[in-house]
Amino acid sequence: MDALSRVSTRILDSALPSLPLYLLQATAVIGMIGVFLIATRRQGQAIEGRRVYIGAILGLIYLFNSWFVAGYAQGVVKLNLGIDILLISGLLGGWRGGVTCLLASLLARYQFSGTQYFLPAGLEAALQVLAGIWLRGRMYPHMLTHLSLRLILQAWGVRIAVTLLGLALGVAIIGSAQLPLLELATQRVLALPVSLLVLAAVLALVYNDAQIDAQRQREHAWMRIDPISGLPNLRALDERLQRHWRSSEDRGNACLIVTEMGNLQDLLLRYGSLNDSGLWNPHTAEAVRRTLLHARPTGTMEVYQFGDNALAILLFDASLADLRADTELPALADRLSTVIGDDWPGFRPVFRCAVVELKPPTQDDSSIPFRAVTLALNTIDSGVVFFDDPIQRDSEVDALIETALDHWLQHADAPLYYQPKFRLHDRHLVGAEALLRMRDDDGHLIAPMRVVSLLRRRGRLAELEWATLQAAAAFLGHCRDDGHTLTIAVNVSAESLRQPGFGARLCTLLEQQRIPGAMLRLEIVEWTEIVERDVVDANVVVLLAAGMSLSLDDFGAGYSTLILLSQLSVAEVKIERALIATLADAKSQSIVRFIVEVAHRCGAIVVAEGTETTAQEQLLRALGVDVGQGYLYAHALPPEQFRQLA
Repeated sequence: MDALSRVSTRILDSALPSLPLYLLQATAVIGMIGVFLIATRRQGQAIEGRRVYIGAILGLIYLFNSWFVAGYAQGVVKLNLGIDILLISGLLGGWRGGVTCLLASLLARYQFSGTQYFLPAGLEAALQVLAGIWLRGRMYPHMLTHLSLRLILQAWGVRIAVTLLGLALGVAIIGSAQLPLLELATQRVLALPVSLLVLAAVLALVYNDAQIDAQRQREHAWMRIDPISGLPNLRALDERLQRHWRSSEDRGNACLIVTEMGNLQDLLLRYGSLNDSGLWNPHTAEAVRRTLLHARPTGTMEVYQFGDNALAILLFDASLADLRADTELPALADRLSTVIGDDWPGFRPVFRCAVVELKPPTQDDSSIPFRAVTLALNTIDSGVVFFDDPIQRDSEVDALIETALDHWLQHADAPLYYQPKFRLHDRHLVGAEALLRMRDDDGHLIAPMRVVSLLRRRGRLAELEWATLQAAAAFLGHCRDDGHTLTIAVNVSAESLRQPGFGARLCTLLEQQRIPGAMLRLEIVEWTEIVERDVVDANVVVLLAAGMSLSLDDFGAGYSTLILLSQLSVAEVKIERALIATLADAKSQSIVRFIVEVAHRCGAIVVAEGTETTAQEQLLRALGVDVGQGYLYAHALPPEQFRQLA
């Protein structure tokens, strides 16, 4: 007994000086694992996606630890953290990470200890890895969401059991006489408290890493959910489509149905800002599903919020041809009107739907055809529209119009033709009306009303009118240089007149071209009731003071033109073209006679637009009309031809 006591004391005396270095090893290992988790977290990888990396890093840590122990630790059997590192590699990395770390440990064993005890040490290392893998099966993924003393003690208990099994295996293979059994047992006992500390620290690091990852996932989900409606938003839709195309190249096409409330402004004017009420909610999405899922598999439809007043329905394995034959699709707008109308009593919402077929993207850009959806919706006020080839061609023309407008505004070269006006009693040229004549890339004429309608919908009508005023002012400069004093009429609407400073801006334009105001006449078209009447009146005062004159287009087409004639200082009224076409009728003649009398009493001349025959000219002259404009005299002429005519 005395001899055994002396041996034990000697072993403890040789091992205890290594304890500070052992604690230093533990601190270093914990720190390196923490740094690894932080570094790979920046790449957005969860624990499950880092198994091989975990094994590789722990293998490098094992190599470093073995080198450190071989060079600086004392004792017959040197204290090291190899057992704990191997157990952790299996626990965190599974069999992939465990095998990777095991190979590194075998390399370290051979490098720093040679072949002595290589077989039992290798088998013990394999046991530790297997124990870690077994622990992972029992503790994962619970250890990522709950950190408790029970989990830590469970891992520590397995570590102790496998350590004892490893000692027993070494004795069985080599024999107790060949092993420093007492030294090994003492080292294992001394390592147990530090091993508990290491296991607790690593599990805490992994738990915190998982919590950060879970928080990121929640934030990721929040960014893809509309906070008011609770529906997935555009970002979620785009990512869903990207996953769809990446999942399998041979999957069928998908279609996107976007339904939009066309009269949202009316709702806002009636009820004010929606604030936190919102327009869409899961109840709305469910109404959409009930409407369209009559014969479709449940998993083929997803609903997303496309915007404040638009909802997107993503249909998989569907084509435009399929949806054209779908009898339920036209009912979608009515169904939504009913559902939304229930939330806003007294208000009837109007919906329009655009159906766009989605093709697999050929580039890395978004696969949501925002422009196609917008163009399709802009073609209708209500109902359903399919974005097919005709609409595609229309969309190209629409894009051409907007691009051309930007160019006109920058270069003051809007394509204007000029239709002459002749005094009826002597056919003397007195002026012209500027008319837009835009052509596409193939030279085909684009209807002026197509241009006006599109730009009005886009809120750019006033920009178009300013572009025509710029081009007309440049043309008037040439006419002035030619010595002509003709009056050119340019169409403007209330959209321009209600803009603050419009009158002063136009006066500045004429001054820059050194053009007398009398050479420009503003032909008021498409007048609508507006609330900015003070601004309009102020602009009119400025224009009249500069010598410009006003003309009323399509006089007689409505009661509002009579009101304008009484309110504005008008120099010219133009009879509606339809009255001239039916001038042979006695009633039309009576109306024209009345217009002439009213206009002359207000100090305005009368122009008959659409004069096409000599008989019409004779009747108009007899009825007292002053000026004729129409194909009888000339079509609208390019600028140079008109100057030659003048």
